[in-house]
Amino acid sequence: MRRVGLAGTALALVSATACSGGAVSGMGDGDGTLTLAVGVTATPWDLASAGLGDYINYYEPVFDSLVRLDKNAEATPNLATSWRYDTSRTVLTMKLRKGVKFTDGTALDAAAVKANLLHTKAGTNEAAGKLRAIRTVDAVNPSTVAIHLSAPDPSLITSLGDPSGMVASPKALDGKKGPVGSGPYVLNKSGTTNGSVYTFTRNRDYWNTKAFPFKKIVIRTISDPTARLNALLGEQVDWARIDPRSASQVKGRGLQVSSHVDAVEGLYIWDRAGKIVPALGKVKVRQALNYAFDRDAIAKKINMGYASATSQMAIPESSAYEKSLQGKYPYDPAKARKLLAEAGYPHGFTVTMPDVSSVAAAQQAVMTQALEDIGVRVKTKKVPSTELFTALQRGKYAMSWFKLASYRPWDYISTQLTADGAWNPAKDFDPKLAKLIATARKATGARQNELFKQINRYVQTNAFNAPWDVLDSVHGVSNSIKVTPQPFESAIPIYQMTPAS
Repeated sequence: MRRVGLAGTALALVSATACSGGAVSGMGDGDGTLTLAVGVTATPWDLASAGLGDYINYYEPVFDSLVRLDKNAEATPNLATSWRYDTSRTVLTMKLRKGVKFTDGTALDAAAVKANLLHTKAGTNEAAGKLRAIRTVDAVNPSTVAIHLSAPDPSLITSLGDPSGMVASPKALDGKKGPVGSGPYVLNKSGTTNGSVYTFTRNRDYWNTKAFPFKKIVIRTISDPTARLNALLGEQVDWARIDPRSASQVKGRGLQVSSHVDAVEGLYIWDRAGKIVPALGKVKVRQALNYAFDRDAIAKKINMGYASATSQMAIPESSAYEKSLQGKYPYDPAKARKLLAEAGYPHGFTVTMPDVSSVAAAQQAVMTQALEDIGVRVKTKKVPSTELFTALQRGKYAMSWFKLASYRPWDYISTQLTADGAWNPAKDFDPKLAKLIATARKATGARQNELFKQINRYVQTNAFNAPWDVLDSVHGVSNSIKVTPQPFESAIPIYQMTPAS
């Protein structure tokens, strides 16, 4: 049975490295330390280069954000104490908390917020992508900032609760000498080895210490799933993301296992225009790919029930989701072959795909076999896991296995469907879809939700991807702490981790 969950995580594709260093004390040792095993390698301290997902764990101790997302992923006051849109919803005015300073003594004011938003927006990673709608920022007065948008952004306020809305000292925006923020902790350089262990000690001048009850945060970068599991079982860490197949072992040791909605997993078709593989430019070919996969078997046998089969990109928690769409592409290899023939490919076609065995061995094997069963000849290319993320974003492959975070409707649309979306590497432009997106962007309430559903139906009918399942993220948790996931969020925030008692 699928474990019902609430939050999502972005893709974690990194090289396998051994667990390094000695044991690190956790809350169970009574010293007030929270120790996390994170599977992704820290990106630069420059927020313009910030990724999302578990990358957030590295930024959150040091950098505070304009808003804080509660357990329902709704924006609540943080550095911004209040906010409002104008009638056009293209000017967002935020009142800032007074008296806050960065750890270098610089005041956190409207000028600092302006510098950060424009700096982060100029980047190329995921945090920057969420700020694309920002046109200009005005420091109205020291405690008031006005954010001017080129068009309404239905997700902007909640985006300001992740690295997109985090604020660094304007004297250290590039992060070259380390992170300088106003957050609850500071980086302890003597306890930090880049790429291995990051230690954060309390910022005693932080304005909201009660929200962060731990005296110290230690993040261990452990890319290899087995090493991560061993660190958890050996009580070296309090929290680690684990493979679903390890859940029974974790429970057998008397530890907690929690799960929440992580991502939509499946065959992502990056080359919908057929620039690399002409066959993919035809709708019937893409539809054929959707009929090639036994989604229920993948969810149950590969993901051990920590997933639910799906044939649409919207997850059940999304306002774009429609239950009636779930049965559109049942497992039917014969129909897949028939569609390929109708599209002019009776003998199939050949495609080169990255070999993702290092991070998803079972998925790679199942995907290759399913495609070959309908006549699609797969050539694989070894790509270091550390380079896969970049290779896909640069459009080097026509399609691949992948998983992307389960977003709110607008986040999904702006990330994957718009011509400049971070995960639309081919910069594919569909005029009819673009018109629907433009209309939905300006709508509100029930009308906007209906348009989101129309977009979801259009994407599924035209087989933009071949999703398999809504995948849960599974965590092993020590009995010393309690974690509370959030809907639509790609990581469990540190402020949602508390001592168990």
